[in-house]
Amino acid sequence: MKAKELMHAAPVYPFSAIVGQERAKRAILLYFINPASGGVLLSGSPGAGKSLLLRGAAALLGTRRSISVPANVTADRLLGAWDAAAIVQGRTMTHQPGLLAEADGQLLLTDHLNLLPETIIKEIVRAFSMGVIHLHREGISAVRSSRFMLLAAMDAEEGGIPSPILDHFGYGIALDTAESLTSRVEIIRRQLQYERDPDAFVHRYRAQDEALRQRMEAAARTLPRIKVGASMLQLAASIAKEAGIASSRAELALIEGARAAAAWDERGEVTSSDIREIAECVLPHLMSAVADESRAADHSPAAPDSAEQPGHSPEDDTSRDSRSPDGSPDHAASGSGRMTTTSSPASDPSASRDEDEEGQRLSASEDRIILPDDGFRLQPLDYNLRRKMADGGLGKRGRAHANMNKGRVVGAVTPHRKVQADVAFDATIRAAAPFQTIREKRDGLAFAIEPGDLRQKKKESSVGASLLFVVDASGSMAARKRMAAVKGGILSLLQDAYVKRDRIGMIAFRKGEAEYVLPITRSVDAASKHLRDIPTGGKTPLTAGLVKAYQTLELEKRRNNDTLPMIILVTDGRANESPSGLTSYADVWKECLSAAEPIRASGIPCLVLDTEQGFVKLGRSKELAQALGAAYRKLENMDEEGVATAVRLTKR
Repeated sequence: MKAKELMHAAPVYPFSAIVGQERAKRAILLYFINPASGGVLLSGSPGAGKSLLLRGAAALLGTRRSISVPANVTADRLLGAWDAAAIVQGRTMTHQPGLLAEADGQLLLTDHLNLLPETIIKEIVRAFSMGVIHLHREGISAVRSSRFMLLAAMDAEEGGIPSPILDHFGYGIALDTAESLTSRVEIIRRQLQYERDPDAFVHRYRAQDEALRQRMEAAARTLPRIKVGASMLQLAASIAKEAGIASSRAELALIEGARAAAAWDERGEVTSSDIREIAECVLPHLMSAVADESRAADHSPAAPDSAEQPGHSPEDDTSRDSRSPDGSPDHAASGSGRMTTTSSPASDPSASRDEDEEGQRLSASEDRIILPDDGFRLQPLDYNLRRKMADGGLGKRGRAHANMNKGRVVGAVTPHRKVQADVAFDATIRAAAPFQTIREKRDGLAFAIEPGDLRQKKKESSVGASLLFVVDASGSMAARKRMAAVKGGILSLLQDAYVKRDRIGMIAFRKGEAEYVLPITRSVDAASKHLRDIPTGGKTPLTAGLVKAYQTLELEKRRNNDTLPMIILVTDGRANESPSGLTSYADVWKECLSAAEPIRASGIPCLVLDTEQGFVKLGRSKELAQALGAAYRKLENMDEEGVATAVRLTKR
């Protein structure tokens, strides 16, 4: 027998042999005792044991066959399709069951749930909740029973799952990473024993698995006799309400899980300790879903009035008052628009004056290297940023991107033009089947296909994003340690980009030029080093940074058609230097706005992080964001996790 066949024939790693993860194992056992408590979703980093738990649990259940959903499953394979062989042979159209129909009365396993296309996830959850699947194809409908138990796992580092889908799982368990030396050594020891002699290893734990199975079956038999008092119902409801969960699924999962716990412990009545124990397994993932919805509500797409915008303060009105009617800063009463050191008519407090003076000194002095502020935190961005990027036609960042030419097949579509290749034969046959009785068979053919029947394969390929950080490294950014804050915030985004397999580039503009300090790369270590070494000082050639960013991403798009480009511009917007030699503040600013036009026209999504501080604010970054068609946020009001999440959501 070949090595590959031996590997496939190897017995499943025993459930009781898994080291640690006691909460996850108990949740699975309680779910098997009482499936009414809802499915189980395991979440953890790679190597935490998610797949071992799924396969071991399936083997432990024994009485049900396990059906696994592969990562490349298509809608036809999941839901079922019309029997192509029967159609070609002229027989009655019959429905060929898919995985969800095969799972009826069985156990469905979905590893890496969050990496499946969202349409596939929704179909799985819909069938799990309703117990049936509805198939509507080529004008014919079919209904199949699909009542199954569901065990799923997801890699927390590869992105989350939409809140409405989380709501359908009764148990949500975050797996622990083995931290103690004893546990890590035991995991290695057992794995080596299993690899050396799988049969002997499984035999060693067979008695423990069998004891668990018998106890589980006995608990399931006593489950109908478990009583739930009115006080326990009230406790479950109050816990769910205190957690802020509106759905009644939380209370039902609490009660059903507590009933299973009482049956497992051979008690006839649910106690408060049962409710509180199950709450630790049932509520956390539902609470995270509530938090996501709350953030989305807090950052609704509707643009609030300027007085209520995040980060807005009375000082913003002062900055508008300090402008001339044409929108440029009123630097002198004569309105000459020349670059001078004449102070604004607005009253500057000493703090703002000290900051400006410090920035001027740094502009004229030698370069400075400012280390990142590791304690810096960034605030969540508006959720309309996600919508803004979606309107630009982007697919999901790090997920599947529609592509008719390459990638995995996910379905079939009616082509807009003549089909040159990749004909979807099964879909074509199904489209032509209903008309065979009225079509003339040519040249003795048994099946007549016309051009209108042709269907083309629809494919999806995995793509990442090209994130280009365009960082203002002028002297004004060094004042009040702004650059330290900026570097600390960007470093948090770099870690997120690494997880998503994105490519990262960086442009720094200062002293009359924009420097490509980091060519677009996947190396986070290189990006971190370059970021730390960016010096600050000199004036602000903002136009040069915009031009360089546009040229860089246009070249990147030509090299890689599947890339999802994005510009993250970090600046206070106080442009005071022109690459073409302009000396008027007004002319320099017009030049910046002109440089933004081709970026907006190209459809490259942008995010502007405004670093402007002080009592008097010119608001130039916000104006530039409007010219770019970009999302805008003030850096001083953000936290690290919020911006990382927001940038991740922009590609959804």
